[in-house]
Amino acid sequence: MIATYSEVISVKKRRSLYFIMGIIITSVVFFLLGMGSSPDRGKADEAAPVSTIIIKDEGGFSSAIREVADALTPTVVHIDISGTVVQRVPESPFGNDPFFRYFFGPPQERERTVPVQALGSGLIISKDGYIITNNHVVQNADVINVELYDGTSHEAVLIGRDPKTDLAVVKIEPVAGMKYADFGDSDKCGVGEWVIAIGSPRGLDWTVTAGIISAKNRRNIGALGPTGYEDFIQTDAAINPGNSGGPLINLQGKVIGINSLIVSASRGSEGLGFAIPSNMVKAISDSLIRHGKVVRGYLGVNIQDVTSEIAKSLKLGKNFKGVIVADILHDGPAAMAGIEQGDIIIAFNGGKIKSVTELRQVVADTAPGTMINVTILRNKKEMEFKVEIGELEKIEQVAEARTGDDLLGLTVEKVTQDIARKIGLKRAIGVIITEIKPESTAAKVGLVEGDIIFRVGNRQVDNSREFSSLVEEAVREGEVLLLVRDSRTGRVGYMVVPVK
Repeated sequence: MIATYSEVISVKKRRSLYFIMGIIITSVVFFLLGMGSSPDRGKADEAAPVSTIIIKDEGGFSSAIREVADALTPTVVHIDISGTVVQRVPESPFGNDPFFRYFFGPPQERERTVPVQALGSGLIISKDGYIITNNHVVQNADVINVELYDGTSHEAVLIGRDPKTDLAVVKIEPVAGMKYADFGDSDKCGVGEWVIAIGSPRGLDWTVTAGIISAKNRRNIGALGPTGYEDFIQTDAAINPGNSGGPLINLQGKVIGINSLIVSASRGSEGLGFAIPSNMVKAISDSLIRHGKVVRGYLGVNIQDVTSEIAKSLKLGKNFKGVIVADILHDGPAAMAGIEQGDIIIAFNGGKIKSVTELRQVVADTAPGTMINVTILRNKKEMEFKVEIGELEKIEQVAEARTGDDLLGLTVEKVTQDIARKIGLKRAIGVIITEIKPESTAAKVGLVEGDIIFRVGNRQVDNSREFSSLVEEAVREGEVLLLVRDSRTGRVGYMVVPVK
């Protein structure tokens, strides 16, 4: 079949149209591809180096930490101690099992001497070779060995300990070129401020860790017992066993605390470290060096916080803060000045008092013989008294001079075979109460004549002299734990007896 002229022309036109459209589509594709591969677009997609997006330190913060660590590390020492402790262990094969204790009474105990070793850190605080550390590091020490940063070892002597603040001072003979640290003002340090800690965590000597001050004035941790003085600086700088006694330092190179303890379920660092503030450390160390003991002030009052319930009942306002005098020593400094039971102390020498811990601390820090002003509320009326602060240790010595019988207000004697037989005991153990003084501490807690005391604390007691001695030891904690057989019911159980 032969195509006509017009048909040939039509085919050529269509081919030309397809060719032109192909050129246009190809050009568009290459144009778009060209835009995607442009030099500018390529640079925008490339990964940027980290250094271009971090604010440069210019040698400030990191240099400060390094310089402080370099300067203070030679003032820190490693402390090794060796000593012994006396343990009392039950001789019964059943131990302290309550089932067998019920039928056979408390097991007999024997004493054994156990060797102990411990390690910690310390800080050289003078050119004379005085070193501050924690009481719990050296409390059982017979021999104290101090290793300096230069690697030399020196035997130290104990100058004094203060369990109530967990501080102690030891001394070595001065060494040529020895470095010592300066204390800063812990009152001026602030929450959020950077600090570093240096010590021997788990025996890794001269380890440096960094963190911030997390909080100040932590006073109710309970680590030092009811008679302790707590006012800790909290930090998240890593503190571990072995850091005890080492310094907490600010970025000006001043020691603002002595690391003391951690709160941790794992016994390792969880960011809850606590340091004794430098102002307290300086006062305690000065007293230990001068006197071998800590001289504390004494007011002569038993006090408690004014709770919201107490404030409401006394119509003092919902947010009122202060401490109320629950009891007063009749011949103590406060009573002699005119302060009475029921008075509410709101200020001490011009400083506001909001809690028991605050008042205990400021009184203890006041030198005996100092005249101070105590502001109180009595029947909603503000009054001010001048008080001459007494010495706490003298009062404690008087209390210790009293026998355990006097402290509790009772008389005891050894349980003999005859007594044991009469009251149905299988063994003649413990002491029996033969007299209770009216209105005494013992009477107030419900003890009566005929009750048997088997233990004071965790110590078995078998005669009146031993009982008196154990109570005298326990009274320092403010209370005595007794294991008692009730003469009325025959039941055996523990009871806590508060002792002033």
